[in-house]
Amino acid sequence: MTAETAPRPGPSRTPVPRAVLGAALRQARTTLVRKYTTAGGISTLVLAAVLLVVLWVLRDRDLGGGAVATSGYILTGFLAFGIVAAAVMGVAGELQTEREDGTLLRAKAVPHGMTGHLLAKLVVTPVDALVPVVPAVVGAAVLLPGVMPADLGSWLMLALVYLLAVAAMMPWGAILGSAFRSMMGLAWAMIAMYAMAAVSGVFYPVTVFPTWLQWVAQVTPLYWIGLAVRAVVLPDAAAAVEIGGEWRTGLTLIVLLAWAVVGLAVAPVLLRRMARRQSGSTVAEARQRVLSRGY
Repeated sequence: MTAETAPRPGPSRTPVPRAVLGAALRQARTTLVRKYTTAGGISTLVLAAVLLVVLWVLRDRDLGGGAVATSGYILTGFLAFGIVAAAVMGVAGELQTEREDGTLLRAKAVPHGMTGHLLAKLVVTPVDALVPVVPAVVGAAVLLPGVMPADLGSWLMLALVYLLAVAAMMPWGAILGSAFRSMMGLAWAMIAMYAMAAVSGVFYPVTVFPTWLQWVAQVTPLYWIGLAVRAVVLPDAAAAVEIGGEWRTGLTLIVLLAWAVVGLAVAPVLLRRMARRQSGSTVAEARQRVLSRGY
């Protein structure tokens, strides 16, 4: 084989993952800085401050025959729903916006662009869910130490529950964002998500509902997220008002892991399908729809 006919060595594949990861981290940093230097991002911190005021006002009120403080249920509901809001509503809304402003089209045009874009989402979403949680947790630990974990093992379990809940919900946010092709359709999906949160035990035990609704609640991942957070934060006596009178911690972790596995298997398929449908004309149509709304 002569020098002219010898195959040229292909490009090294090693730098590609590093380049993609670097681009994803830069995109994640830009997204977080842009979000939390605007009024919308700062408002999440204000919400945490309002929560602490409410917890302080209700610090002496109890539920469950005096066994559980009302502030404990409010705090656990805030923590659980914060995960759902960031991982589902946040991701779905961002994907819808990126579809309309051409971000996904640009990502598709760059080699490994979609991979980097999804990696950036994996970095942004846990941080996004954590930003309002940190001041709320730190403030509650200082002002109301009785409603927060008292030992290192409980804090580590809370971190595990947080990460597992984000992993369980984030793929479904991506699925919603790719399934609905307009902000109006996505808005209706978000309303349904709020309704689901209201009846799925995110804010309080579902034993206050009829038995059939308790079974419906247990089908959703939201129920298990609320249960997991309460199991870590609230005292053992609070389990008396849960289904079966216990926390079912092992089953809770297994269910959340199952939701994460199924979501991570389904979401990439729908995202790739959505990216294939993106073109200059679809972006132009989306922009025209936005302009027609008067934004």
